Amino acid sequence: MERLSSSLSVEAARLLAAIIRNSRQRPQGRRWDFEEKVLALSLLKCSPKSYILLRTLPPLPYRQSLQKMSGRDRYCCLMFDEMSIRENVHFSQKFDCIEGFEDCGSQGRTCSIANHALLFMIRGLRRKWKQPAASYFTRGSTKAEMIVQYLKEVLDACQNAGLKVVATMCDMGANNVKTLKLLGASRRKPLFRFHNQEIATVYDPPHLLKCTRNLFLKHDVQLKSEHVGTQLPVIAKWDHILKLYEIDKTRPLCLLYRLTGTHLNPTAQSSMNMRLAAQVMSHTVAASLNALVATGKHYMFLL
Repeated sequence: MERLSSSLSVEAARLLAAIIRNSRQRPQGRRWDFEEKVLALSLLKCSPKSYILLRTLPPLPYRQSLQKMSGRDRYCCLMFDEMSIRENVHFSQKFDCIEGFEDCGSQGRTCSIANHALLFMIRGLRRKWKQPAASYFTRGSTKAEMIVQYLKEVLDACQNAGLKVVATMCDMGANNVKTLKLLGASRRKPLFRFHNQEIATVYDPPHLLKCTRNLFLKHDVQLKSEHVGTQLPVIAKWDHILKLYEIDKTRPLCLLYRLTGTHLNPTAQSSMNMRLAAQVMSHTVAASLNALVATGKHYMFLL
């Protein structure tokens, strides 16, 4: 086993060890842990017919044991997002057709070359699992009315498969916001009903954080003063972070060692980077600002 493992990947060695362990047991006494079932399930998804043939040689888990899921594990979130893709057409031998044109699912295909892709993915809430559910290819951004139809088709398919979708998640694109409004969701009541089930609507938290950073770059934020009797408004500015960064660079021990010029002056491409937005809007930056105020150096922000 050691000689074989040295020439195999970690996953293949794990599955081989499980096969050897269970080969000594009767079918009723064979046991497989979660990781081993995941490896067997990946083989099943690649080719169900090949998996049936393999089961006649070494012992592998039954298909029923791989496809079982407890009721609580069926609770999931449906995520969808759209992206631009490069225009391209090619012949698919598997499906015997030319791919690259608009493909609207139940609405059929057109002769226009697609340049946008809309993907739906489901993600488990109690257990860590995810599965692409559907993809649509369009010429230009997908209209909100079409997203509503696609969303209902995917929700219907998920419910027929026994999954319990309790929430949807998307970014704050104009078409997505209109889609949720058409479904009946609002700011006061962020949910809609589908087949007598309430489904919550959630905006993507990383996208919200990036939007907050981008708006803070362009606009100041006026806050209420925490001091009683003070009428002066408190204004937060992006310049405060810039000055904090310059002050921190003069210290022997830098606290904001993660920040760079790209964080503070993002380009069009880096402004889409979630990591940069999270680091500049982090607790470390907030704590550094509070430390300057506590030491009486807040006057530097007024210069």
